[in-house]
Amino acid sequence: MSDSYTPQPLPPINPSLDISQNHYWNYHNIEELISCKNPLTASQDEDLFIAVHQICELAFHQMIIDMERVLKGLAQALQDTTDPIIGNTQEVCYFFRRILRFYEVVNTTMPILMTMRAFAEFRTSIGPTSGFQSFQFRHLEIMSGVRKYWDGGTRNAEGKLHIAEIEFNQRYGEQVTQWFELYRQHNLTYYYQILTSRAAGNSQAECLGNLQTNTNASAILQCFSAYEDLQRRFHKSHLGLAIAQLKMVGADVGTGGTSFRDYLAKYDKEQAPLFPGLAELTQRDS
Repeated sequence: MSDSYTPQPLPPINPSLDISQNHYWNYHNIEELISCKNPLTASQDEDLFIAVHQICELAFHQMIIDMERVLKGLAQALQDTTDPIIGNTQEVCYFFRRILRFYEVVNTTMPILMTMRAFAEFRTSIGPTSGFQSFQFRHLEIMSGVRKYWDGGTRNAEGKLHIAEIEFNQRYGEQVTQWFELYRQHNLTYYYQILTSRAAGNSQAECLGNLQTNTNASAILQCFSAYEDLQRRFHKSHLGLAIAQLKMVGADVGTGGTSFRDYLAKYDKEQAPLFPGLAELTQRDS
């Protein structure tokens, strides 16, 4: 957080709120939160399966909120004329580092599913539900600057989409289209490109060197680099998890109907890296 920021007590949004009746259980809505976990079978592993995904979705939700703040801060810092590359990035890094911590939570939580021994007990009862349908993760990816690499990811040999993708498109397709337009020139990749273009030299190495020696740019580049690493780790972990769990049930396709090896490898093959040339700078620093 910037040095000029001095926190002050804020009043409740609802002025009629009786804060004397605000206790831990109702402030955090604990009972309602717990009631959101509703297994469909008596499997002793299904409750874990739901809990892990809900933890990740809560993390994604906060990451989206903070990513809005990061993108707004980046736009403002790039408009700051006091520095030829980018203005003060302390505020941006404050929220960006929080996103990184939540991504670490996701990458630590998902592998807990590797401990499941009884996926077969409930897999056929959960229908086409699939991680493919996480609209919050799609939102976060679009804010990051990815292209629509997942489109058609469930097509079978006959070219037909699985019901998981069809239903996802019907429910969230319009929102996805709106997100792509909203973040078309307001995403991490877009602002990274502006940074590199402003620091352009006679070579990519010189360009990145200019960024590295700029205090404001160097701080945000560290966040970009960590985010890139966490994003790729998530995709690779998801692939490893799918392979392990589906092998246990003798399945060749994911719950969403995908050829999961091909689909889950698409990000690394078609999209990564989000920030071209940044890995070279990281290697130079190390």
